[in-house]
Amino acid sequence: MADNPDTKTSGEDALLETARKRFKLASESETSIRAEAMLDMDFRAGNQWPAEIKNERASDSRPCLVINRIPQFIRQVTNDQRQNRPALKVHPVDDKADPETARIYQGIIRHIESNSNADVAYDTAFDGAVTHGRGFIRVITDYTSPTSFDQELIIKRVRNPFTVYMDPGSTEPDGSDMNWCFITEELLTEDYKAQYKGTELASMDDFTALGDEGREWTQGDKIRIAEYFYKDFEVTELHLLNTGEVVAGKKPAKLPEGVTVVQTRKSNLPVIKWAKINAAEVIEERTWVGQWIPVVPVIGDELDIDGKLVLEGIVRHARDSQRMYNYWASSETETIALAPRAPFIGAEGQFEGHETAWQQANRKNQAYLQFKPVALNGTVMPAPQRQVYEAPVQAITMARMHAADDLKSTTGIYDTSLGAKSNESSGIAIQRRNMQAQTSNFHFVDNLSRSLRHLGRILVDAIPKVYDTARTQRIIGEDGKQEIVRINEIFQDKGKEQIYDLGAGKYDVAIETGPSYATKRQEGVAAMLELTAKYPKVAEVAGDLMVQGMEWPGASEIAERLKKTLPPGLVDDKGEKAPLPPEAQQQMSQMDQMIQQLTDQLNKANQKLETKSIELESRERIEMAKVQANLEIEMAKMGSVEALAMLKAEISQIENRLNILGQNEAIQTEFTEQAAPQGAVPPPQTPTGGFSPGNPMEQS
Repeated sequence: MADNPDTKTSGEDALLETARKRFKLASESETSIRAEAMLDMDFRAGNQWPAEIKNERASDSRPCLVINRIPQFIRQVTNDQRQNRPALKVHPVDDKADPETARIYQGIIRHIESNSNADVAYDTAFDGAVTHGRGFIRVITDYTSPTSFDQELIIKRVRNPFTVYMDPGSTEPDGSDMNWCFITEELLTEDYKAQYKGTELASMDDFTALGDEGREWTQGDKIRIAEYFYKDFEVTELHLLNTGEVVAGKKPAKLPEGVTVVQTRKSNLPVIKWAKINAAEVIEERTWVGQWIPVVPVIGDELDIDGKLVLEGIVRHARDSQRMYNYWASSETETIALAPRAPFIGAEGQFEGHETAWQQANRKNQAYLQFKPVALNGTVMPAPQRQVYEAPVQAITMARMHAADDLKSTTGIYDTSLGAKSNESSGIAIQRRNMQAQTSNFHFVDNLSRSLRHLGRILVDAIPKVYDTARTQRIIGEDGKQEIVRINEIFQDKGKEQIYDLGAGKYDVAIETGPSYATKRQEGVAAMLELTAKYPKVAEVAGDLMVQGMEWPGASEIAERLKKTLPPGLVDDKGEKAPLPPEAQQQMSQMDQMIQQLTDQLNKANQKLETKSIELESRERIEMAKVQANLEIEMAKMGSVEALAMLKAEISQIENRLNILGQNEAIQTEFTEQAAPQGAVPPPQTPTGGFSPGNPMEQS
């Protein structure tokens, strides 16, 4: 800030000179845009009669009615936008970005919107676009509290769009290519001197020393100050490392082992400068954190007519229809009101002496009227009579109805959208009729979405530079639930290290337009109830979800109770089951120990039984083999054929019995037929041969 002209630097003089030239250029290039926009604003406010016609009718005591239907059509568009607000969605772009950090970005943006009452800024800008063709949203930074050094981003509304002067060279509808912009404010001279005591302008008694250049900045008893944004460029070197990282500035002297510079080039990095100025000096100046000017226009209809920019809202082409509607409404009122008070016709001299009473006959209800009898050629003239005629009331009413239809045609909003009853009977037909009106004015909402997408880019670009320290940050989810997270530092999450580094990676913004989360929930509940009416079994498996979407008190508690009544396995708890009471956990632990002990005892008992069974079978098979061997020896000793045949018969019987017992097969046990229990010791391999328990040969 300069105290007097002598202390000004050449850089400050150049800045002021450039700023004054740019302001004059913007003011002259937007003259017609601002004039038409002001007419639209006045027209919406009810100033709809031309001044000369209004004065003429007023002098004749004729009605000059204003049946203002314009706000109704504007609100039909703006309120539909309020019910279907566009939402910012953040997405990762490169390999250094991740979806979880994108969720944190999106949560921070919702926090900024909530903390800033951003819906007011959006609605004000959109209302300006619909009414006269343009509105504005801006972003500023401020400290989180008077005692903090942490800053935060805030979305602000621009209540008066006529205070903004844009770079006329900008061609993008969202203003992303602006090179400069002004946001002006006019203060009373006394207020300016009290607020900016140390400035040069505050010490002046008059402003004649400023010359012609200062006339636009000092008018009457007001002083104009302006926030001046302008884009500057800094030449720097960019170094691409073999790791993919880009380093700006001088070539790094030391790099980690294995890291090398692959490529180097010069680049012009955009830098946004901000200065608060008046006609004579720079009051404040600093650098904005982002790469875009933080002022976002929201436009309506945009036309380029031979290089001349035209911005329009729905009021522009509805003016004549509204004027005609007012005229016919006034004519209808005037005609009907004056029809029974047609003028009296009488002979000259009949009103003599009673002029006042007859002059007031059309305005007052006289009990009687006197007249002076007058004779003409000896014949007494009759009493004065009214000249009665049939007024064209029906024709005037029809003309008024046509004017009303013209209003609907020029705005694209018809009776059904305005709440009038139509021939449509089904809900789908009515909805489609409403969609026709929404479609005819959808470009307004679409332009808002484009501007909000650029606003989201400004926020994503500025967030890592404003929220650049380790801090605890509130984020807000789509359903409105709040969460506190740590950003820009490592923390433990379920035993794992986690970090939300807002400065790493690139992120982009998309716009999602549609009903709000609350509206979607209500529509979902209605659809589920309709489905339940047709398929009642849905309530048995999804009753908790239907109640959970309802908004009356106690709905969440009832949903939890219904959830507990669902069949086992139907609900996927995703590992978030409610913890058991301590008593139940202790009982379950004791039962697990008891089951383990019983299992060990059973395994030992099975091992003993299998061992005894194998021993018995082995003994029986050995004894049977001995008997067979003895019989063969005895047969060899006998010489007679009969004895030999008898011995062979006995041996054959023994072999048959052995075959029945399966002496040549492996002994089957529970360990070989079934899988051994966990922790059980398998039995030794059973030898071939021998008898099994219960062998009938054992009894013989």
